[in-house]
Amino acid sequence: MNLPFICGVAGLGLALAGCGKPVESSAVVVDEGRQLVMDSIAAHGGTEKWYGSGQLHFRWTYHMSDKGPEAVVDTLQTVDPKTLAVVHEVAGKDIRFGISGGEDWIRPEGAEFMPPPRFWALTPFYFLGIPFVFNDENANFELLPDQMEFEGKDYTQVKVTYDKAAGDSPDDYYVLLLDPETKLTRGAYYTVTSKLVAKDGPGPPKFITLDDLADVGGVKLANGHRTFEMADGKIGEQMRFTEVSGVKWLPDGTVDLSVPE
Repeated sequence: MNLPFICGVAGLGLALAGCGKPVESSAVVVDEGRQLVMDSIAAHGGTEKWYGSGQLHFRWTYHMSDKGPEAVVDTLQTVDPKTLAVVHEVAGKDIRFGISGGEDWIRPEGAEFMPPPRFWALTPFYFLGIPFVFNDENANFELLPDQMEFEGKDYTQVKVTYDKAAGDSPDDYYVLLLDPETKLTRGAYYTVTSKLVAKDGPGPPKFITLDDLADVGGVKLANGHRTFEMADGKIGEQMRFTEVSGVKWLPDGTVDLSVPE
């Protein structure tokens, strides 16, 4: 999973070699695939709201049901979409971690957390932030010729890949499912190539949904996700689910997102 526009940290898997930047729409000649994604970003509220509303605060409770009932990652987090600085508080534990200016940290030092903090720091934000997170100069877009059916509806598919300079997991890809009528993003299937978690190489793609979109200060964000297996290029059985709660915008500077002493 690739987070290409964090200076010094890359990947949604995560450790950046490059530093991509949000694309100014007036500065590029867009191809059809890129234009469809930009149209979806506009349908979800637009870049002005996304980058200009302050710090995004939410709780992300990820149930990895395929690994057993105890495999749950639950954190309360605050992120600045402009800089991708983030702080997490682990529910029920005195553990905090995050990334700021490309430097990842965890307190207390040596605290155990599953999965690795560097990988997880921006993973929830990246999924909740679909499609906004693809507004990146290192991203490449391809309109696929075939639609994909999900839950009785056909969706347009746009594949997103990254330049090699994007970071330490530039081989990640995403395929967005876009509603041809509303232009909203229904979800995406993706690969994870970061060696932080995919030490034996990338596994099969997974599909994650954006469920129950809600207006949060003019931005349409999911209230939950479901994760499905992919089999033979089709969406298979559900394997995981995520509860998203307490989503709100905080004024800039409300939460200190810097690396603690």
